[in-house]
Amino acid sequence: MKNGVKSIVIVVVCAALCLGYYYYLTQKDSGKEQELSEVEMVVSKDLEKSYPKTAREVVKFYNRILSCYYSQDYTQEQLGKMTEQARILMDEELKENNPQDSYLQAVQAEVASFEEEKKTISNISMEGSKEVEYKTKNGRDYAYVDVSYFMKSYDSDKKSGRVSQTYILRKDENSNWKILGFYQE
Repeated sequence: MKNGVKSIVIVVVCAALCLGYYYYLTQKDSGKEQELSEVEMVVSKDLEKSYPKTAREVVKFYNRILSCYYSQDYTQEQLGKMTEQARILMDEELKENNPQDSYLQAVQAEVASFEEEKKTISNISMEGSKEVEYKTKNGRDYAYVDVSYFMKSYDSDKKSGRVSQTYILRKDENSNWKILGFYQE
């Protein structure tokens, strides 16, 4: 009889351990914080502490911001913060030509135009880091980064297509790459 009671106790203890472990696993998953959206990640990135190291990384982060402009849901406050983040990536010369309020209005107009034309950016393709072109002019370092934007139109009268753009970056006094401008090919 003692062996029978011992067996029952062992089975009950094992069952309790299994139930306890199951409870632990289910509570562990439900206690996770909600994952951040791409907009929230872009807005929350502290560029003062972790500024992108290379010209390519600067353009890559700028394009994450562009993707959010055109394909994400966000509040007006988040849009304002995204444009502030974009301006941090800009050279002082470009910032002077694009004050925060003007830049925000230009982004809003461009996004509205995309919505009106029923267009989205379906893909962004950047050249590899070995294909970035570097030059020195008047003692300043410049980088040229090519990006292709693949546009998709949901309007049957409009074509989908590709737009190629070259970003021109210049190193600032802190040796950070900043976007000076761009041109389309």
